[in-house]
Amino acid sequence: MTDATPDPPTPEPHTQPPAQTRTENGTVPGDHPALRFRGAVSVQRGPGGAWFSPWRVPHEEARLYLPEGGIGRAAMPAGVRLTFRTDSGSLVCRYQADPAPRLTGVQEQPRLDVVCDGRPVETVELTAHGGDAQFRTVRLPGRMVTVELWLPTYSQFRLRSLVLDAGAALAPDTAVLPRWVHYGSSISQGRGAPSPVRAWPALVARSAGLDLTSLAMGAACCLQPMTARLMRDLPAELLTACVGINVQSLGSHSPGAFDAALIGFVRTVRERHPDTPFVLMSTIVAPDRETLRGPTGMTVEEIRARTRDVVHLLRAHGDVELRHINGLDVFGPREVPLMLEPPGLDRLHPGPTGHPVFAQRFLGALRRVLGDGLPGASLLNAPFTSGSCAAPPIRQLS
Repeated sequence: MTDATPDPPTPEPHTQPPAQTRTENGTVPGDHPALRFRGAVSVQRGPGGAWFSPWRVPHEEARLYLPEGGIGRAAMPAGVRLTFRTDSGSLVCRYQADPAPRLTGVQEQPRLDVVCDGRPVETVELTAHGGDAQFRTVRLPGRMVTVELWLPTYSQFRLRSLVLDAGAALAPDTAVLPRWVHYGSSISQGRGAPSPVRAWPALVARSAGLDLTSLAMGAACCLQPMTARLMRDLPAELLTACVGINVQSLGSHSPGAFDAALIGFVRTVRERHPDTPFVLMSTIVAPDRETLRGPTGMTVEEIRARTRDVVHLLRAHGDVELRHINGLDVFGPREVPLMLEPPGLDRLHPGPTGHPVFAQRFLGALRRVLGDGLPGASLLNAPFTSGSCAAPPIRQLS
């Protein structure tokens, strides 16, 4: 690391959260210091402070991360949750949300989950036309709890303000959990999950007591150096990545170039995380691509083997905190019926019933490869909680 290396990004602008306050008329502006976008890398302020939008890259440099275009993927707040503590019995959220992009097969729905003290209480289907909208929930318990609004995984979201009960208490969420940074493709962004808290990374984080930051973006997991630098600069007690499917399907690397890029990616992250547990998982089952040669001649079977071999090579060169998970052990041939896409389409993603299976298997694999290697994650060795998968009622806004 040289003196020219920039300081790590600071996702939250308020480093000294205030003590508990009372809201006079209930209105809470989007930049209130008690509000925190957990899992965001940066927060964009709209003109005149009209709205606040969480990004998963430094928003002012987004084009450096996705120079080919499609920077909106970095503004989709997958894994991001707006957190605060309150004793209000109701909540109005004023926001703007953009429609999800058109995707092959089943379309993604712009949904938000309301969670109180770790328990999902309601899923709201957002109005996603890009303009001003709002929803109201009365499912808050009316006592002091931590509220998390898990933001949509495939729709850009801009917070305008919140409205609580007049006189309600408001305080920041100050929980300290082991920080988990994950990198991946649309498989990890949450494609196919019925709502944000039921995407497999969210299920793992909530079950294991981890503070998730997701750098997963659809069609953008090609071992980009800028993403490696970002992963290097973010604070973390656990690093994971699921790699391979975008490289194979998009043809971003030849076989030898893939090995070199993956080695360089890991070594870049290691500049500031020399001893942090780092788990590389190869891609999950892709039944239509296992033996299909992609644009550069690689099959999914081959790229899976190359991922394993790179981990072994780096471990042989001293990176003993780097571990490997075979993606087929997490979501393999037996799970093909749980995939989102039906036969006839390119089957790549877990479907609604596949995400909890993925989460449980991934958490089990983490336990096997990490053992006691994750200080502070007291829940990592606890049983996977099926309650994390419970579906709260879904409410459509008129």
